[in-house]
Amino acid sequence: MKPIIKVKTGMKIPWDVRYSLSVLILLSSTLFLCNGQDYGTPTEDGAGEPPPEMARCNGIFMSYSFGSREREYPHVKNVTAQSWAFKSTAMIVNAGKEELTGWQMFIGFRHKELIVSATGAVPMDGDFPLDASNGTTFVGSPNTDLKTSILTAGDFTQISTNIEITGTLFGVAKSVMPMPKTLKLVNDGWECPAAKRKGGTMNVCCKRNPKFKVKTGPKTKFAPRRHGDLNIVYDVIQSFSSNYLAQVTIDNDNPLGRLDRWNLTWEWMRGEFINTMRGAYTHKRDPSECLYSKAGQYYKDLDFSQVMNCQKKPAISDLPPERKDDKVMGKLPFCCKNGTLLPPLMDPSKSRSMFQLQVWKLPPDLNRTALYPPQHWKIDGVLNPQYKCGPPVRVDPSQFPDSSGLPAVTYAISSWQIVCNITKPKAQASRCCVSFSAYYNNSAIPCNTCACGCNDIDTNTCNADRNPLLLPPDALLVPFDNRTLKAKAWAKQNHMPVPKKLPCPDNCGVSINWHVNTDYRNGWTARLTVFNWRDFAFEDWFVAVEMGKSGKGYENVYSFNGTRVPPNNRTVMFQGLPGLNYLVGQVNGTHPLRDPPVPGKQQSVISFTKKNINGLKIAEGDGFPTKLFFNGEECALPKHFPKKSSGHRGEMVKNLNNMMLHGFGLVCLFMTVNKAYAREFAVGGAKGWTVPSGSQVYSQWAEQSRFQIGDSLLFVYQPNQDSVLQVTRDAYDSCNTNAQTAKFADGKTSFALTHSGPYYFISGNKDHCNKNEKLVVIVMADRSGNNNTTSPSPPSPAPAPSGEYAPSPPMEGALEPPAATPTPSQETPNNAASPSSSFIVALLGAALASTLFLH
Repeated sequence: MKPIIKVKTGMKIPWDVRYSLSVLILLSSTLFLCNGQDYGTPTEDGAGEPPPEMARCNGIFMSYSFGSREREYPHVKNVTAQSWAFKSTAMIVNAGKEELTGWQMFIGFRHKELIVSATGAVPMDGDFPLDASNGTTFVGSPNTDLKTSILTAGDFTQISTNIEITGTLFGVAKSVMPMPKTLKLVNDGWECPAAKRKGGTMNVCCKRNPKFKVKTGPKTKFAPRRHGDLNIVYDVIQSFSSNYLAQVTIDNDNPLGRLDRWNLTWEWMRGEFINTMRGAYTHKRDPSECLYSKAGQYYKDLDFSQVMNCQKKPAISDLPPERKDDKVMGKLPFCCKNGTLLPPLMDPSKSRSMFQLQVWKLPPDLNRTALYPPQHWKIDGVLNPQYKCGPPVRVDPSQFPDSSGLPAVTYAISSWQIVCNITKPKAQASRCCVSFSAYYNNSAIPCNTCACGCNDIDTNTCNADRNPLLLPPDALLVPFDNRTLKAKAWAKQNHMPVPKKLPCPDNCGVSINWHVNTDYRNGWTARLTVFNWRDFAFEDWFVAVEMGKSGKGYENVYSFNGTRVPPNNRTVMFQGLPGLNYLVGQVNGTHPLRDPPVPGKQQSVISFTKKNINGLKIAEGDGFPTKLFFNGEECALPKHFPKKSSGHRGEMVKNLNNMMLHGFGLVCLFMTVNKAYAREFAVGGAKGWTVPSGSQVYSQWAEQSRFQIGDSLLFVYQPNQDSVLQVTRDAYDSCNTNAQTAKFADGKTSFALTHSGPYYFISGNKDHCNKNEKLVVIVMADRSGNNNTTSPSPPSPAPAPSGEYAPSPPMEGALEPPAATPTPSQETPNNAASPSSSFIVALLGAALASTLFLH
């Protein structure tokens, strides 16, 4: 019989029940005592004692623990090429007395890590998968702030964040523990010692720098706004239980950044879809995608034929200008510019785009506060820089002027910022390229082989790794397919080898030639020519040139507008003049069956001074760009630049000495040839010196010829109605007819060009001058290398010949190519001779006299 226990209440409890209750009470007490800590510290097992270092930390405690790794396919023998999938955990804990807002944790990865995913945080440097070879900075998402234990009663979820990291690493042997190099807090005002490492873990305790002065400014509840090349803000401005209205603002904040016909994509993560849009549109509108999606199953009575887009990854573009005043899709500030985002330096009003969209949500997000931005943002343009965008980061709500017109401010409900930065183009991944040439050498260095990639061509027919062949300058004017014969003939003429397998083309839609035009004692000039090989035009184009130390000497540009780019002012931005900022596309030749296509082209001469710049050596590289950008895209530069060769003149003198022995007949012949090379140019051609029909008539006329010392200009005009004034640069710009240095009114003026540099002419009739009857002519430096000719006014150039390029040096071999023969233009014979020619004639005469005397 079971024993009975008597209690005061008179209840009788069997012994086995009493025993069970006792065990239950004891077990409950044990569990209560085990969990009676202030707070638990997550470990890899999810529970356990906090590390001793964290208990001693009065600040921000951070740790990194390597979890595991597994060998990935393909399996290779080379250890440095083998990839491993790894998992690790990072933790940040506020163990101090001060709240940390907008925390930023840097992990110094060093094993070519590729981060595939992370929970509890997002990387500031881009979206997943992220190349973290040089480390990356994580910010909290959704928990951006770390409160203190005091204010939260030790709630570990509010004072800490765990980051579960998954990724791939390379080049580490199986026996080596792949740990980061550093671990630190990068928020302003915090100091971190070197992290302590033990096995597969490392930790650090960061403390406030007592000497740090907090910057005064508005206090932010969420993460502070960051600065990037392209800043996108996603604002929720109206919210309902099933949908919300969002506004997307895109700001171009890079002085050289640009987008044309921008195309924006993102990824919805919670089944959202776009019902309507204003200021932009989606490329695809397919109601069937909506009907067969979760949205179609939930919103059964919704007319999806009127829905804008149900794609998980919609592609969005700006509206064209003609839809700006559309009552349904337009009527929004900063919209409808055909996707053009110009640098703020060019036009601040065109550096911003904006559009709105109505977003519908799905369960379980059917309440007003369930707001989630799309992820994985990407944006690109037609021929623009490549941008890499980070994840959306919650920031303080944006402010807007009150719609009532009162001096009040309206706030967005929620705001997220997406920062996109320009990435440097990888090798053979540019979209534009540069060729170099110079007045002191006969060969042009073309664009690099496969400068813009060779993915679309058969590399079995060409060599993608070989340097391009040097070209005669005129070959730069024709498409690559038409250059082969010219390149082979040029190589043969200059005794350069021709490989059996020729180099592949550059494959660039835009190419730019930089030509060193002149180099004299006080300054130098260059000619910039932009070629558009595409079949479409570029509106509001620009070229930015970074020149190194010679950039400080930039003076003027003659057929473009030029603007220095702060802060160092060594970069100059060039853009077309008003009405001429349209770079047309490639067109067929006059006879398409036999003539090559003709590229769109813009060209101008640029002048530089050498004043206050020591040690400037133009021919040794200082006259060539260190970087060049077209519409914000960094263009591929040649691997070499033209150099002078001292053997060129020595060879010429040697040949002349041999010619002297042939006697007086050769001297006469040379003098005849010399006369033929001095030219007289009829200004304005058949129309003569008169009021032009356009603002660039005389500039374009000057660009069609190359002017040398000894040439002359012929001005033909009505003497009783017009005249010619030679003036200074300032008088030229202001049409000051009272500040001439010389005046001519005979109706047929022949003006001799006696020195290198610029000559400025205007009409003696001020009204005619104001109507663009004025001319700038640049005289080339002496090709003999004597560039120190003293001139009455500082030489600073004007437009140079269209389609002519001075040479650049061979990249292999010591032979200097022969000098180019002058190209005839609109000219008539003239008896004037250049100083170099006169010198040679005198030398021949002296040699002849010596020969006669000896005989």
